[in-house]
Amino acid sequence: MYNAVIKTLLLFFCLFPLAANSALASVNERDYVISAGDTIRITVYGEVDMSVDELLIDSSGKFDFPYLGELNIENKTLKEIQQLITDGLEGDYLVSPKVTVNIVRYRNIYVNGVVNNPGAYEYQPGLTVEKAIALAGGFISKYRKTKDIYLTRNNQFDGLTEEQIKDALENQGEVDLAETVNPGDTVYVVSSFW
Repeated sequence: MYNAVIKTLLLFFCLFPLAANSALASVNERDYVISAGDTIRITVYGEVDMSVDELLIDSSGKFDFPYLGELNIENKTLKEIQQLITDGLEGDYLVSPKVTVNIVRYRNIYVNGVVNNPGAYEYQPGLTVEKAIALAGGFISKYRKTKDIYLTRNNQFDGLTEEQIKDALENQGEVDLAETVNPGDTVYVVSSFW
């Protein structure tokens, strides 16, 4: 009996980290494309002076890396950034460098329209449209009927006028509350008084 309990506990503690990490699976980190607002960590094993604990990607998508100078990582995956740094360091600076690039924080999501607290919110793995609206305090109570809920991907309407955005959203159609929200997405909630 004692051995069975020990085995069960051991199995639980071995599998628990896997279950916790599965929540992060909503965004595939290896295929995730870096953009402005993301924060990454770059680790060059055995080279503390070349490692960067937190690097916030600005709108230019560029940053200075030790020995390599300015690197443009906008619209690259973590794997591509890792390879870019590895290739740059190999030979002239290090022999067989071991580089990893990880996400520290994803760029914000946005909830706009007739919600209690419209604005930017920190992305959370497993986020849905319904959960994003809840983060924004839910619907404003004086609006009895929700007309439309829209989702745009990664600032796809940047630079458009309000009228152009409205037209584009109407052409796109409504989104289901269970739809997954990714970093950089915007949820629009449009309602009427009737």
